[in-house]
Amino acid sequence: MYLPNYAVEAIRRMHDKGYRVYPVGGCIRNHIMGLVPDDYDMTTNAAPDEILDVFKDFTTFDAGLKHGTVSVVIDNNVIEITTHRIETSYTDNRHPDEVIFTTDLNEDLRRRDFTMNAIAYDYANESYLDPYNGIGDINNKLIRAVGDPAERFKEDGLRILRALRFSSVLGFDIEEQTSYAIHQCKELLYNISSERIYTEFTKLLCGRNARRVLADYYDVIAVFIPEILPMVGFDQQNPHHCFDVYEHTLATVESVEPEPILRWTMLLHDTGKPETFSRDEKGGHFFGHYKNSTEISRTVLSRLKASNDTINKVTALVYHHDSVIPETERSVRRLLMKLGYDMTLLLFKVNRADAKGQAPCQIEQRLSHIKCLEEITEKIISENECFSLKDMDISGNDIIGIGIAPGKRIGEILNILINEVIDGELENKKEALIKRARELK
Repeated sequence: MYLPNYAVEAIRRMHDKGYRVYPVGGCIRNHIMGLVPDDYDMTTNAAPDEILDVFKDFTTFDAGLKHGTVSVVIDNNVIEITTHRIETSYTDNRHPDEVIFTTDLNEDLRRRDFTMNAIAYDYANESYLDPYNGIGDINNKLIRAVGDPAERFKEDGLRILRALRFSSVLGFDIEEQTSYAIHQCKELLYNISSERIYTEFTKLLCGRNARRVLADYYDVIAVFIPEILPMVGFDQQNPHHCFDVYEHTLATVESVEPEPILRWTMLLHDTGKPETFSRDEKGGHFFGHYKNSTEISRTVLSRLKASNDTINKVTALVYHHDSVIPETERSVRRLLMKLGYDMTLLLFKVNRADAKGQAPCQIEQRLSHIKCLEEITEKIISENECFSLKDMDISGNDIIGIGIAPGKRIGEILNILINEVIDGELENKKEALIKRARELK
């Protein structure tokens, strides 16, 4: 196994002092998969104070010292070196009540979550230490818990979501008994902080295998996003749709770029459909569902402690995802005024993914419409057309200059002017704008 110079330096220094040390976990998994590891964590039979002594001439951090971890900086790279350890009971289903240091590598590997993460590398002998056949599972693209799956999940409920995240990101299947335990132990996720759930689930959502994981484990995801349950199996009874609401949602998630804002938007964009369903002779309808979906999106993302920027962008895209936008410059300028250029482009990506999740007979026509809107948008931008107040050839000070007192009326006049410019009724030239402002005094 190839190791970078800074990792080799760490191993040699430990060996020179008589200690055993092994790269372990994710770096080994990634190497076996043919990926370049992001970092190199190591495990050792040396005690934490002995690790510190070996690297006394280096910059070290001991924030994780009580758990046996010393972070060492070598050539501007950080390596975490952790003493072999045994973990006792997990009262809170998240953190061990006690960490016991050991000199036995096998005891350390036994406590790890999945077989693919329970592999160590012996640099001196150029061999893998793989007591749980993690290499075989990696080659078979299989996620399997070390030992009893239920016990591993009871130790740390976040491992449930990590298994789903690995399955989505790596494209691996989840071994049968491990999968069964995930469903049986799903309520352990109630013990996990919202922030940790949001981080893991966002990675899952952006994975290559997200659609299948979301389909197979919707009951698990519903522990922290119960709002998806009404969508599951909900027949849309509409000729424009060939999927139920949840299947349509998953198709749109798969169809959009694996970028968090877009994936979250697609997951939540139709959450308001079930409660707005009505039916007439033409079939099922969901009038105003975008409003309900927007409020549900805000509730979900706020509960999971997403950033305000994420909440604002996702809710704006959900709110506008079903808007009917005519293929005219006026309509597109109005859209640009509401959302801005960057968000307008994101909305078109949302619209495109939404179309791909509908009945096949609708897709070509809708995609052609979206392409036309994109072309109009680029024309407006390339010609520096006005679609926002900052593009106006007039300012609040100009309006004050014609004798209008500072106050709310300034903003009202500017909004009238921008709307008339966007509608093509008024030139965006200062002389014309000042003249019109005088009329509005």
